[in-house]
Amino acid sequence: MTASPHSFDVTLENFETEVVAASDQIPIVIDFWAPWCGPCKTLTPVLEKLATEYGGRFRLAKVNSDEQQDLAAMFGIRSIPTVIALKGQKPVSAFQGAQPESAVRQFLDKVVPSESDERIGRARAKLEAGDIEGAVDELKVALALNPGFDAARVLLADIAMRDNRIDEAKAWLDACKPLTRMEEDFQRVATRIVTAEEAGHSPEATALKARIERDADDHDARLHLAAVYAAQSQFEPAFQTLLESVQRDRHWNEQAARKRMVEYFALATEQPELVRRYRQALSTALN
Repeated sequence: MTASPHSFDVTLENFETEVVAASDQIPIVIDFWAPWCGPCKTLTPVLEKLATEYGGRFRLAKVNSDEQQDLAAMFGIRSIPTVIALKGQKPVSAFQGAQPESAVRQFLDKVVPSESDERIGRARAKLEAGDIEGAVDELKVALALNPGFDAARVLLADIAMRDNRIDEAKAWLDACKPLTRMEEDFQRVATRIVTAEEAGHSPEATALKARIERDADDHDARLHLAAVYAAQSQFEPAFQTLLESVQRDRHWNEQAARKRMVEYFALATEQPELVRRYRQALSTALN
């Protein structure tokens, strides 16, 4: 049988590492076959073709049941072909007998992450690494692949709120389906928007912003405006306000803006990526 770049032969020696442990990272689809099995000669090439077509979103682990009887016994294989999908070191789905390609696709689509799901996973990884632009690019590709993928919209709204871009965040959430609006992630971002609007539109914040517009070097106003934001746990605009003060005059009032940023870093414990990003921005401003 012709091997696919995304398939491999399983033995007792590589089973634990290449199948069981690997299923923590990617779905593993195990194909139990034998050389004498007619239906296997129909099914295995279909699985190999789809393993290539799915581009590495699952790996096909082929078990020759005649040669690997211990593995067949481990799974209680009574007839072949038998196909079992593993995720997180556990069987999650299975079927027996040769199936048409359409049925095999349906089976795979239930256990293999969609390309959109993979894109959002990459976006989260890039956010953790501080690559905001890369994360946004991944999410926009996910939406292009699946226009109904509201999870990408919610995360884009979350990213927009990191820079206090309230109107952009609201636009992303407004495009979500009614059912999505009931989900916890949607509600969390929506609450951040409401809180940010309340903080930014308070009489005190409005007056402080007016002072800054009249005099960009009114560092006392910037310090107090950051305090208004921080009181509402709106640490992104608080950090940005203080960072701008440092950038304009790092020595003002014995580095009061820098010291206040450091104080607020200790308060924003639930937003480690945000703190990391602004620590780096502060370091850049001071160097």
